[in-house]
Amino acid sequence: MTGTSPFIGAGQFGKNAAIYRKKFLFNTNAMLEVLEESYSFGGRGIELIPLGKISKAAKIMKETHNDYIITGSTFPGPDPLIKELINLDATIIFVHGMISDRKNYNLFKVLDEIAACGVIPGIAAHNPISTLKFAFENTEAKTFLIPFNANGMLMGNQKELEDLIDNNHDNYFVGMKPLAAGRLDPQKAFDYIVQHNICSTTIGMVSREEAKTSTKIALNAFEKRS
Repeated sequence: MTGTSPFIGAGQFGKNAAIYRKKFLFNTNAMLEVLEESYSFGGRGIELIPLGKISKAAKIMKETHNDYIITGSTFPGPDPLIKELINLDATIIFVHGMISDRKNYNLFKVLDEIAACGVIPGIAAHNPISTLKFAFENTEAKTFLIPFNANGMLMGNQKELEDLIDNNHDNYFVGMKPLAAGRLDPQKAFDYIVQHNICSTTIGMVSREEAKTSTKIALNAFEKRS
């Protein structure tokens, strides 16, 4: 899937964050260039946060490609914007990591709201080890969006997280930040990903060439594993 961290100019991109935010966040056509290029090489979905014009770009992809899949993460503010994600026919909605990592009442509340809409509820985590352990013990969630990359960026104790993922085959793990915010070569990145119990990955891309290269390499790695 196409990840949208670059589109919102997430902080892990350092000095490029503001550049990406200006280029993409309110520019539907700029986002569509990346989404269309990824799709043409086999990328069949997007994992989004409903900010700026991202939902509009995703809706266009959904309307023009009948096999396009949308998953989303809730907005971390007072209104999680679940209805906006429902209106996009999101198949999975993850509770945003800023909510999940607090491991309090709000996590359960948002999970229940998502489930009540008939959509698969998932949990995103920015502090993956402690949040996953809590979720395994205290929630019925089975789908998780977690940082996972060969550099160990944002993973905490990399070996501990690897073991946690690889020993929980009853759950589904989607890896985000696979390229470590552009610091990893795609081949190295996805050779690492497919060694572990990761069923899908969401890739942040900022150009047609990146979309072509990363999508092709990722799909090839997953196909070889299967």
